[in-house]
Amino acid sequence: MSKTASGQPVWNGRPRGERVSIVMPTHNRAHLIGESIASALGQSHAPHEVIVVDDGSSDATPEVVRAIGAPVSYLRQEKAGKSAAMNRGIAAATGDLLLVLDDDDLLPEGALAAHVAALREAPGSGFSYGRFARFTGPGEAAPMSTDFEPLPEPGARRLLVQLMQCCFLPNPAWMVRREVQLAAGPYRTDLPRGQDYEMILRIARGAPGVFAGAVTLYQRKHVAARVTTSGTVVAKDTVAGWIEAERAIFAEIDDRWEDADFAPFDDAAAGAEAERLAVLTRAVILFMRKVHERAERHLARYAALLGDAPPTARELAIAGELLGARYGIGEILDSSHDPAPLAALGLPLPLRRAMARQLVWRMRETVGSGRWGDALRLLIWARRALGSAALLGAASGRLERYARLPRTTSAITAS
Repeated sequence: MSKTASGQPVWNGRPRGERVSIVMPTHNRAHLIGESIASALGQSHAPHEVIVVDDGSSDATPEVVRAIGAPVSYLRQEKAGKSAAMNRGIAAATGDLLLVLDDDDLLPEGALAAHVAALREAPGSGFSYGRFARFTGPGEAAPMSTDFEPLPEPGARRLLVQLMQCCFLPNPAWMVRREVQLAAGPYRTDLPRGQDYEMILRIARGAPGVFAGAVTLYQRKHVAARVTTSGTVVAKDTVAGWIEAERAIFAEIDDRWEDADFAPFDDAAAGAEAERLAVLTRAVILFMRKVHERAERHLARYAALLGDAPPTARELAIAGELLGARYGIGEILDSSHDPAPLAALGLPLPLRRAMARQLVWRMRETVGSGRWGDALRLLIWARRALGSAALLGAASGRLERYARLPRTTSAITAS
């Protein structure tokens, strides 16, 4: 151990608090893992260590990894699944900061430096996160990718709530302080999908995050096999599989988390509106994740809290996201969702009108693509669940807002 000029302790050339351990779970990726490791070793902020945990590969993965040498270490286990491999690697890591890198993904050269700088400047943050771009094919295609995952506007809502609304952070897009990771606990070994999503929700619940201000990941997209304690699952990027995984995750969250975890704004003072906003946000998120019965129970709680009071502008904004599910509203299109529980709540017209907002563009999309049956089912559901007045009000409101738009508009994302 040595010290910097300011007296800060240094281990292996890095100040304490800035040693990065990269954990890389792998299974039968001998043809790709070399690229991933090279991207980790080529960082402008060199990693303290790269720990590869081989989950029972039967190909040449051991030879590829062992040929690289320090600071890459190789651990092997009998096939137990990706989560078990990640847990083992985290347990073996000695760095102050942890990043889990998938064995087919790549880190841009400045990824670790961006994370470390963000955490250095925000010492109260438990993790940092960046943008990522998807790519297919060989690694040299990654820097040319324009398939960026949009990030929500920083500070518009609490980061935890934004993450519950949309999973915009896969595992390698964030870096976490070691103590925060250990406090969050191990990755779940029973989930075929969504292990990293469930983990980042736990991490964000326990500690604030900071935006690293850069692209920190190139994510390779392809079909692969995933192994859990329940067996092997072919991981095709299907909507149905993700819906089921996230439905299970959010049902458990609803069992264990408090209303305060769903409070959408950092600046909300305690009071009647803050309580209503948390309950309403909880209901909307569960509805978006297709946990409908629980969502409707929380909407009933919200209605009781609201009473005869008019909903505030922030409540209307939250309600407007009810039908904004990332994976669509197939349960409405195929008529499998019963609109009666929503109708029975007796919600005030302004709130129902807000809830109907997203139906308007969905209706336009179905008509524009010639799906007249879907358009009719949407119309019937909206009338039964929210009422004709709400749907007509939402449509007229959107037309009014469209007329006020400037000729040139641009999307606002974190960058």
